[in-house]
Order: sequence, then C-alpha cells, then structure tokens
Amino acid sequence: MASRGVDRAGARLLWLLMTMAVAFAGSSYAAPKGGGAKSAGAAPCQNGKTADIKKDGEDDSGDDDDEGVRFAVGDGCGKLTAGVSYTYQATKQIAGVPRIVNRNGTVTQNTMSQSVTASSGLEYSRQTSLGEFKTTIGGEWSKSTDDGTTNGSAYFTGWSVGLGGLTVGYTGSLMSFWEGNFLTSASSPGRSATTVVYEHALDDANKIAVGLESNLPTSPNADTNIWAFDFSNPIYSLRWRRETDALTTHVSGVVRRVDFSRSPLLPQISSTDTDRIGWAGSFGLKVPIKFITDGDEASFQATYAVDASSYLGTTNDLVTYQNVVRSTGPTKGWSAVASYHHEWSDEFESNVFASFVAVKADLLLAKPESATFRSAVNLYWKPIDHLKFGVEFGYVDMTIAPNGNAGYFTGNSGRAYIGTLSVSAEL
Repeated sequence: MASRGVDRAGARLLWLLMTMAVAFAGSSYAAPKGGGAKSAGAAPCQNGKTADIKKDGEDDSGDDDDEGVRFAVGDGCGKLTAGVSYTYQATKQIAGVPRIVNRNGTVTQNTMSQSVTASSGLEYSRQTSLGEFKTTIGGEWSKSTDDGTTNGSAYFTGWSVGLGGLTVGYTGSLMSFWEGNFLTSASSPGRSATTVVYEHALDDANKIAVGLESNLPTSPNADTNIWAFDFSNPIYSLRWRRETDALTTHVSGVVRRVDFSRSPLLPQISSTDTDRIGWAGSFGLKVPIKFITDGDEASFQATYAVDASSYLGTTNDLVTYQNVVRSTGPTKGWSAVASYHHEWSDEFESNVFASFVAVKADLLLAKPESATFRSAVNLYWKPIDHLKFGVEFGYVDMTIAPNGNAGYFTGNSGRAYIGTLSVSAEL
C-alpha cells in the first residue's frame, strides 16, 4: 500500500513537474490545418462530457459516460471525480483466527469492521503536436476499525503525467489486468508502483508497452513513498494487449535482480549471500457475454512468479525477511482469479469471483507454504444515478504450513465467512 504520509518535498517536485508539463503542452499545441475542429484524440468537452472518451460497450456519442464533472480548460478538458462510501463487514469464524481486510488495506482481527472513505481525483487532457497530454492526481481519506489511527488517514493514491505514449507516475503495474467490483479482497496481480512506461499502438487492436517499476521491497526498511524515484534496482516490465469487440487478451511479464547481499541479523545463522534473478509472467482474458445480456462479461487472469511474490496478489516478498532467515532457493508461487459480471436491469447488477494464491519459500530453517482461496458474490442496487447500495457474501480459506522452526508467512490458518453491506455516492 502507498505511504500514508505526504512527502512535502516530493509534493513540491510533483507540482513543479506538472506545471512545467502543462506549459510545455501549451507551447507544443498545434491547431489543425484550416482552422477546423481538433482531431479525434483531443477530447473536447461538450455539455460537461468528453465527447470522444467512452467506456467499454458504449457508443461513440459519449452520452452514457457520466462519471465525474467535465469542464473546458482552454483548449483542453478537465474532469473532477469524487465519492464517499460506508462499508460494514462482519465475519463468522469457522476455524483459526478471523481476519478482515479493511477498505483501506489494514487488517483487523475483530469479528466486525466499519470503514468510511472519501476520495477525489482530478484529470486534465489536451491534444498537442506530440500526441495527447494528460495529467492525473488522486487522493483519499479513510477511517476503519483498528486501523491504528484516531481520526483516519489522508493520503495520495496516485498521480501521472503523460505525453503521447510516455507516462510517468505512481500508477498500476503493467502486470495489472483483472478488475472486479467487490467489497472483499481477491488475490490478483494488481499493484501500484512508481513507473515509467511507454506504450505503442501496433494497429487498431494491438498495443505493446515497456516500462520500469520501483517500490518493490529489496530490504527490510524499503521506502514505498509514492513520490520517490529510486530506480537503482529497477523492475523491467513488458505487456502486450489485444482488444477487440469479441475478446481482450493480456500477456505481461517482469524481471528484476533480487539482492540478498546483506548479512543476517542473527549471528548464529550462517550467511548465504547471493544475487538472483526474479521474474513473473501473467496471462489474462476478458470476454463479453452479450448473448445473455449486453453488459455481461467474464474475466480471468493467471500469474506465476519466482522471487517476485508481490505480483501474485500478496504483499509478501522474501527479500524483506532475508536479514533474519536466509533462503537456500527461490520463492515460487502462482495465482489465478476469475469473475463474472451480470446486469439484471438498469438498477440491479451482480458479480461473482473466485481466486487462489499459493506460495512456497525455501529458507535455511524452514520451507513454509501458504495457500489461500477466496470467493464472493454480491448484488448492487442503483435506485438513482450516482447512488449505490451493495450486499456481499464471501468465503476465505487460508492454510499456512511453517514446515520448520521459523515461518516466513505472518498470520494463522483459518476459514471464515464474511458478510458486507455498503452504500456509496459519487459525482
């Protein structure tokens, strides 16, 4: 999860970068020849909406895209989004210790949890002679049961500056693909990181992207500040995506050097200093099921990782434990997640998902294994625009086997049912 504090120096640097980028975009803008309308990527604002930005399955008019408030800013378009939500979760323990993942990512061992979240985002885009210029920034405030705060936490959730096919910022990894509208957490490869990405369209359907990612732990005290640009030990990423009306296909991979060069904190444990190559590969599919209902869709993603377990849908990464318990071999694991979205009517929609993640570590004093299965089904009711009520029923089954004197995984084995109620409103 992103750092909760806001680094003021980093914030000032971000503001300077965005100001310079806006100035550059303004100076590089070139009006179409003949003084006609801008080309299709210009995203002009019309009647508070962006005419040529549309969601999947919508027509080209943009009339159905009512997310946020759009407004003209010079030759570009701005968009403001905001929302507030309340979530109540309760768990029924079957075996082991009950654990609830709060909406802000913290974990509580209570049998119930309440979360209040308010979020906002700002986006600006315009067309330039070098391609589309776009900046985004988002923030959030949240308060959850047992989150360690008295008045909640306010923090930035991400930002980006892009021109043409190049984007810099704290955004989602190129490994990210599966997305689900669920109130409980699924094990999926999505994670955020400081990234530098270039994407190129091969044709109307195919795009390829290459990038550098940081902020994956390489020491017990790794800094995850979203303003930091530490690429001294980068993660190299690659993605190919093909999107048509009938099918979206995703293939991605990352590779990195895993540094285990530090000496152990416990002197009685022998040193096994080494560098290894960590990597992960992922495959995903998204299939519209229009023969049932126009809005129905199935989505799937599977990932395999070696010394890169954070891409499996778990925050564990062996390098953060190397100063305590040495490894004698790589950490390996795989994960899979599948979901289905169904629209009953304009007011009701449902989702169902199942996910599984398994990780094995080869440590000097233990060979721990972890396997977690999660599933959930929900129903959302939207009585009016921008207001939504949700109810969800989920199940989690976690098995942890230390297989030795010391464990790499935190937590306890257990099974539980989780019920969730929510209400949310947004622009």
